[in-house]
Amino acid sequence: MEYYYPPSMDRVTKEVEFHLEKNKNLAQIFEVYKGILAVQLDCLDKIKASVILSEKELKEYFRNKKFLMSDQKLEIESKLFREILGSICKAIKKASPEAPESLLKLSEAEELDEENIQELLQKIALYNKQELEYFIEEKEIDKKTELNSEIIAFVIFMSLSPFYSANMKEVREKVDFSSWRQSYCPVCGQTAVIAKHRSEDGARVLECWLCHAEWVYPRMECPYCNNSDQKKLRFFYVTGDKARQVHVCEKCKRYLKTIDSKIMEKDVLLDIEAIATSYLDELAKREGYKPPKGAVVLN
Repeated sequence: MEYYYPPSMDRVTKEVEFHLEKNKNLAQIFEVYKGILAVQLDCLDKIKASVILSEKELKEYFRNKKFLMSDQKLEIESKLFREILGSICKAIKKASPEAPESLLKLSEAEELDEENIQELLQKIALYNKQELEYFIEEKEIDKKTELNSEIIAFVIFMSLSPFYSANMKEVREKVDFSSWRQSYCPVCGQTAVIAKHRSEDGARVLECWLCHAEWVYPRMECPYCNNSDQKKLRFFYVTGDKARQVHVCEKCKRYLKTIDSKIMEKDVLLDIEAIATSYLDELAKREGYKPPKGAVVLN
C-alpha cells in the first residue's frame, strides 16, 4: 500500500490546480490549506516522537483494540507549539484577509501562555472537536479572545497535528496498521472524516484527520455505529462523477465521503479531496444525514 504522508508541496500544488480548473471558488480555502500545511511540514522535522514502544508492545495495543494515545502521554514542547500556533494564525490571515484581526493575538491568550500551556495541552489531549469547543466556551477563551470556539479549536488542532503525526510516523516505521480493524484511529483515537477505495484492490481505507494514519476498514460496515445490515447501508454520487461517493447508514444517519481510487485509476490526497468535495457534504445534509461526530473539516 503506497502511503503519502507527509505529501510533497509539489504534489499538493498539482492536486489543488486540478481541482481549481473545475471550481475557482475553492481558491481561497485551498490557499488556507496550503498555508497551514506549509507550517506543519516545516516543523515536522523539529519534533521527536515521545511515544517509543517496541514492535511487540505496539502489536499488543492493536490486539487489545487500544489506540496508542489511550494511555501514552504525548510530549509537546510548549515553545514550539506556540510558534506553530502563531504561524498558523498568520497563514490563515494571509490567505483569508477577512479573518478577524484578533486571530493574530490568539497565542497571547492566558490559557496559551508559557505558564499555562502544558496544563491546557494535557487536558485536551484526547478531545474531539465538540469536546474542545465546549472546553473553550466553558473557560470563556472565546470571549477573552473575541474569536468563536470553532476557529480556536481548529487552530489548536492544526497546531497539534504535527506532534501526533510525528508519533504516527514512529509507529508506522515499526508496524503497519494491517491488524487494526476499529473505526477509530489506531494512534490518536480520532474519528475518520473521509475514506478511499484503494486502487490496487478496492479495499476501504480510512484516514485520520489529526495524525494522518491510514488503516483498512470493512467496506460493508458503518464505521460510526458498526452496522453491517446491508439493507441499511447504501451510497450515492453526483451524476458524472461516480468516483466521489457518499456512503450513508440508515441506522445512525451518518455519512462518510469516499473516493474510489480504482475508478479514478490513481490514488489521491484525502485532505484535498475533503475540501474539494464540500458539495457532497451539503448534499448529504440536505438528504438528512449527519457528518462524522467530532471530526475537524476545513470547508
